[in-house]
This record gives sequence, structure tokens and C-alpha cells, in this order.
Amino acid sequence: MQMGSEQPIISYIKLNIEQIKKLGKTISKSIFPGSKLLLFGNLGTGKTTLTSYIVNSLSKSPINVTSPTFSLVKVYDTNPTIYHIDLYRLNDPQEIEYLDIFLDTKGIYIIEWADFLDYLTPEERLEIHISYNEDIRFRDVKIEGFGEKYKEMETSIEKEQ
Repeated sequence: MQMGSEQPIISYIKLNIEQIKKLGKTISKSIFPGSKLLLFGNLGTGKTTLTSYIVNSLSKSPINVTSPTFSLVKVYDTNPTIYHIDLYRLNDPQEIEYLDIFLDTKGIYIIEWADFLDYLTPEERLEIHISYNEDIRFRDVKIEGFGEKYKEMETSIEKEQ
């Protein structure tokens, strides 16, 4: 993925589950229709957990968010609609084209295993990289916006946290 922007990347070190929950709520406040959130991280780092906090922050009633690894896409009845996509099982970026993702220009897209997007990676996006801290009970998170709206989103998240 492209890294390196004009502004420094937001970096959070050693977040516990409550801090990740707060981060999810903060991200949800800065989301706009058409947002594309690309999640990166190894198995078990908390991509779906963070997604759950974002989805539930935008929902009127609790939603049980699970990984769409086998269904590939889950659609959540929020305002705006959230498309939760997991690309882990796909072997070729061409397979992603058949999913017709990004058709709903007002929807919010949260994509796990976004590194599989390859050449389909949108130019404008918010990247969220989650990794294990050296103390595996905690996570390290890096956030970077690409494009003007996403730079503003990045700044908004940093101010709220």
C-alpha cells in the first residue's frame, strides 16, 4: 500500500480494548457518505472488532458484527448503509471486480484484508493498520488519510482521541 503522505500518520501505541472501542466511536463520528475505510492487519489483530464498534456507533440498535470471511460482504442497516467486506479468501484482484464493490456512492465501505485490493485500491481512502503490540494484550494502530476528505477525517480523529 502507498504510505507516506504530506502529514504524519496518526499512530497509537498499546491500545487496550476500551481504547479501541473509543477509537471506533471516534472514527464513526468523522465518517461521511461514500467513506472507504481500508483495514490491514494479521489474523486476530482486531479488524472485525474495530468494525463492530464503528457499525454499532452508527446503528440505532445493537448489531452483532461478525467477520464476513465466508459471505465476503455483509450489509448493515445503518444510516448511511455500511458494507463490511472481507477479502481474505480471494486469490486474485479480478475476483474482487465481480463483487461490484463501491457501487453505492452514499454507502460506507469497511474492507478487511484491503491489501488484496491491489490495483483496485481507491485513490481516496482512510487506511487503518492494526498490529499486535509487543505485549499481545494490546494493539498498535496507524491511521492515514489519502485525499483531501480523508486528510480532514484523519485530523478530526486525531483531535477527538
